Amino acid sequence: MKKLNYFKNKPKVSEIDVEAYLKRLGLEKEEPTIKFLRKLHSAHIHKIPFENLDIHYRRKILLDYSKIFDKIVRKRRGGFCYELNGLFYHLLYHLGYDCYVTSAQMKNEEGEFDAPYGHMAIIANVDDKDYLVDVGFGNSFSYPKEIQTGTVQMDYTTYWRFDKDPDENLLLQFSSNASNFETKYRFAFEEKQIIQFMEMCEYHQTSEKSIFTQRKLITIKTEDGRVTLTDKKLKILKLAEIEEIPILNEDEFLSKLEQYFGISYQQLSPIQK
Repeated sequence: MKKLNYFKNKPKVSEIDVEAYLKRLGLEKEEPTIKFLRKLHSAHIHKIPFENLDIHYRRKILLDYSKIFDKIVRKRRGGFCYELNGLFYHLLYHLGYDCYVTSAQMKNEEGEFDAPYGHMAIIANVDDKDYLVDVGFGNSFSYPKEIQTGTVQMDYTTYWRFDKDPDENLLLQFSSNASNFETKYRFAFEEKQIIQFMEMCEYHQTSEKSIFTQRKLITIKTEDGRVTLTDKKLKILKLAEIEEIPILNEDEFLSKLEQYFGISYQQLSPIQK
């Protein structure tokens, strides 16, 4: 992993209110250990939802982390990968972790990888071990995964592992039975700058081909399952049992949004000009 030189090559990272961010996660500040990183990661996916609502309410998402901080921490919203992982990277950086953002390419239903910078993830080095950190996709793993090929790592009911493709890219793979693995995305040990994600962030807000423009989506992990709301249905997974409730109109959507996610229409971000 590329080590950061804190004296010569310190990256430009926006100042954030670390205490307010930790309060949003329900945590107290600790030393930057793997134990604390696991706490941070788990708290993030249980407290902060993955959602694309600004796209559908035509509120432009800019990679301005002071605005993203206000949206996610102060207004208690969620976001998609560029917001969630980008902001989480800022938190980890200010907590003293050796980390950077990297580009990942999601694998689609046709078995093809999307364009570079289609997904943002984080790589952290703790005690000379590299970890994949990702609080920014809808059904994320609960804890950071040590980047080590040939080892299966269980996370609740899902098994995760890393493999390599012929070009030596790393493949994040998952399975429900520890034998039949599917690739989630590919990435490499390459440090990227936030500005490099701007074009794909714009694409995912405007292109009819983007999965994020197809439907409204908000989802969060719970202690015993997951709650997911779209403009078509509310899906509640609890102890392996699934309940689905149809959403018939906008009023029903907003009602369920407030009931299950604590987000009212008034909490949606104002239009950024």
